[in-house]
Amino acid sequence: MKFHFQGRHDITDEWTCGPFALKYALVMHGRFENEIEISRRAGAHWWNGTNEISLTRAARYYGCSLKSIRRTQAEKARKTLNKYLRKKIPCILCVDEWNHWVTVINYSLQKYIVVDSEESPVIQIYSWAQLRRRWVYDDDETEKSLYDLYPLIPKFKRLSKPRFTLRTAQELRKEKNQELAKNWDHYFNDLITICTPRTPLSINYISMSEFLRRRSKMMIEQASYWHGFPTKSELRDLLKRFEFVAKIYDLVIAEEDKFEALSAFSSILMMYACGKYGMNKIYI
Repeated sequence: MKFHFQGRHDITDEWTCGPFALKYALVMHGRFENEIEISRRAGAHWWNGTNEISLTRAARYYGCSLKSIRRTQAEKARKTLNKYLRKKIPCILCVDEWNHWVTVINYSLQKYIVVDSEESPVIQIYSWAQLRRRWVYDDDETEKSLYDLYPLIPKFKRLSKPRFTLRTAQELRKEKNQELAKNWDHYFNDLITICTPRTPLSINYISMSEFLRRRSKMMIEQASYWHGFPTKSELRDLLKRFEFVAKIYDLVIAEEDKFEALSAFSSILMMYACGKYGMNKIYI
């Protein structure tokens, strides 16, 4: 299992928020990358943060262009943002007085789905008023209100299309999905090391649902038996959460990788059990 010049927005408080925002914008184009590698490509460091030049450089490496747009009127900013979102183009916004990056990935029924590394859960639903308050930058020198956005435009044909809708985001807000929503990025990062995005060219693969239908009983029984404390129902719920994320991003398992996936998910179940319930020393 794999576990693995000066711009106008120099964000230093949470220097990884830029790579994180770019990661989830790339995902909407079917590119699944880790923010650590994105940080390296961007040349981001904790002492100077991540600006739009850094993000543009990283986006270019991954086959995309990051278009820079500035609006000085809220309504024009809203219309520009909506225009790109209707085209399925995610937009990275500089918010919180130019101190933070977020990604807007969809828009529906006057609600915006926003991915924000500083929030828990990272998936947020904003009205226009809520988004505008965070987005606007009041420039004291020019006495203008500035709205900067960066649509991520792919230079390649998208073969994989994640289905992250308003309904999905609303589902995550339900109490029963609180644990998944809070740890969304952890589930996502582990899944992209095990699975691959399904495309029209994909052959010899099995869906996450089919994989779990075949293998979940064995994995659950083994983890429950070997550790002793976790119940089968909570281990089953854990795997269902992985299945939910896999469906959103259309992630599948290559037939040739099914045994590696079996090992990986079995390891995840045991790590979950040990992390929650602890473990006594063995073989010593």
